[in-house]
Amino acid sequence: MPLDQLEAYEKSIVDKANGRTSEVDDDGASLDEILGELEDDTDFMEKYREQRLQQIADDMRKMKHNVESEQYGQVFTMTDESELMRLTSATDQVVIHFYLDSFQKCATMDAKLKKLAEKHIMTRFFRISVEKCPFLVTKLQIKVLPCVVAYKNGLERDKIVGFTRLGNQTDDFEAGTLETILFNCGVLARKIQPRGIRTGRTDESDSDLDL
Repeated sequence: MPLDQLEAYEKSIVDKANGRTSEVDDDGASLDEILGELEDDTDFMEKYREQRLQQIADDMRKMKHNVESEQYGQVFTMTDESELMRLTSATDQVVIHFYLDSFQKCATMDAKLKKLAEKHIMTRFFRISVEKCPFLVTKLQIKVLPCVVAYKNGLERDKIVGFTRLGNQTDDFEAGTLETILFNCGVLARKIQPRGIRTGRTDESDSDLDL
């Protein structure tokens, strides 16, 4: 079946990435061919559509709840690192900005995160001064500011230190660049999913920070 072929194709990619010999060689069906067959599989596509509709409905209900809870849509300033750790562990998707008021780059980061928080109401955004969280500063080895750490289900997915990964400018960057990084590490939900079938696998190599 096409779905079996898709799973075999995915396994072959993982095997090659890990330097293992794959049972699926280059003469096998291409990804486009496999996806084409899946799109022609009426039963599969019907089930896929039902699952997507259910997912969309669930996401819409969650978004409505988040808006009504007034816990999303802005960057919340925290002063208690224990409470911040509790909220991070209890929330699916979290972005934390570790800042210092006297740093202009931290103010720039705040402005960009404010834009993203208003746009992405499936993710909670927090900020905390490094003066208020000595335990986390030590645990996360924060030495350069601004520092933004992304969490998914209590696990660290990415850490953005300074502006190095955010473009060529030394004092500013595009909010979209930061948004892309957070998309890629899985802490922002994409608002529009392309039609058709998407493939891929999430990174399972997250580090548990024991928050």
